[in-house]
Amino acid sequence: MVLLLALALSTAFVAPRDVELFHESVLAEINHHETLRSRSVEVNWYRAAGGDRSRLHVADFKCDQPVGRRTCEFTLVRDGGPVELRGETVPDRLSCSARFQRNLRGGSPAWLVERRLRVPRGSFTGTTLRCEAP
Repeated sequence: MVLLLALALSTAFVAPRDVELFHESVLAEINHHETLRSRSVEVNWYRAAGGDRSRLHVADFKCDQPVGRRTCEFTLVRDGGPVELRGETVPDRLSCSARFQRNLRGGSPAWLVERRLRVPRGSFTGTTLRCEAP
């Protein structure tokens, strides 16, 4: 009974220190795809901040597993409202999800957005980060 209660309470729990690490890994993943010149909705959201990361926030962060790899849902929020970028309106809020895994190497956030192997190229450019305008 106690075990079931503990599991129920921990299902959406993310320790406060981990939340910041998850946030860092989300922005690092978007930055990675920005350098690849991606035109995804989350990269355009990132570019619309004009390089000012202080305008970018991760809110409403919830994960479905208390330990191990985690699938999480969250909202990306950019201060300043929707903006025009290359003839398109870029929203200031995105609903997102991503699968995270622990990073076992030093020098990076403790959590990383999981990437998938793309065949036949054999590169890890596929990401589990998915976003859409609400």
